[in-house]
Amino acid sequence: MEAIYLRLMSECRRIAARHEAPEFYRLFQPALATSRRLFFHHPLVNHCRELVRPYLLDDFGHGLHHASKVSLDAGAIVLVEGEKSVPVVGELERVVVLVQLAGLLHDIKRAEDDHAAAGAEAARRLLRDFPLTATEVAAISDAIASHEAFSDAPLCDTVTAQLVVNALYDADKFRWGPDNFTHTVWFMVSYRKLAIDEVIGKFPWGVSGIQRIKETFRTTLGRQYGPEFIDLGVQIGKEIFQYLQRHVNDLKGEAEGLRVAFPSPEMGREEE
Repeated sequence: MEAIYLRLMSECRRIAARHEAPEFYRLFQPALATSRRLFFHHPLVNHCRELVRPYLLDDFGHGLHHASKVSLDAGAIVLVEGEKSVPVVGELERVVVLVQLAGLLHDIKRAEDDHAAAGAEAARRLLRDFPLTATEVAAISDAIASHEAFSDAPLCDTVTAQLVVNALYDADKFRWGPDNFTHTVWFMVSYRKLAIDEVIGKFPWGVSGIQRIKETFRTTLGRQYGPEFIDLGVQIGKEIFQYLQRHVNDLKGEAEGLRVAFPSPEMGREEE
């Protein structure tokens, strides 16, 4: 990533740090701790994490950092939502493992058209050698196939499969909050090599556009706590937009300085 975007991402994180974390992280610390334990110590999740590294592209802001956060939050959602419907602790932790596998795999085809369907098919292939039942693999692939924003949740045959599908979607959409501006957007902007003027021009639409996701959360937990993620992201987005407007000339000068210092291949060919 170019230095100009690294600096903007750092500034956005400084702005975000002034805000309190979403209530979800304060209220459900035990569930989050259990999810973290399974994510870093369960052999299937560890194996999957190493398996997906080559497939996850930070260029699009959807690399291992994103997949890990989705997996951790989805696991916590499963633990809280599934407490009544899956009362046996061992069985519930198995569902956490399934949703964490889905979280790690859900964006492995992020660069392709219809990446959700392509990712679901790729996940089925990658999971062939895992000690999972056909029903478990189907739950994971269904969750990946339906994680695209504003998509309808499929009606699953079992409570646990429905929980995996819905928890993955909600945890992924939590990322439309602060993460969108502290991480994702700068990787995407850098990858597309957008000029500062283009970034500023797209910001108001981007900030207002994420509001629409608030009505799509699927779980009870997501509907209750998901909108706070989005509202916080909108506030952070507005503040970084104000920062961009105040410093536009300095930022354009800095970006121009980088282009002069590191001339593009096209410039070199023109000189020849």
